Amino acid sequence: MGGHAEPDESYVYEPWYKYGIYFLFFEAAIAIGVTIYSLSMSFSGQTVQFKKKMVHEKPKAERVQMEQTLVGQQCQALEKQLQDCLRAAGSK
Repeated sequence: MGGHAEPDESYVYEPWYKYGIYFLFFEAAIAIGVTIYSLSMSFSGQTVQFKKKMVHEKPKAERVQMEQTLVGQQCQALEKQLQDCLRAAGSK
């Protein structure tokens, strides 16, 4: 009366059917993973870092040499300024 059909118990599924079901579950797991990833990006404002962030620094010897060069340039500029001051004071 209700129009419900009785399931046919004698139906035999094709051999690929179980693999199709597994594939659907695999796709569902991927969809859930993508959803979690996108939500984490939305709420944090950053992408999830799967790699270690590397900071490349110059070797210490090269950095020391560069600092010494800068100090030397500053000293030369100060010496020139001092000589200009002494000349200006001597000419008065």
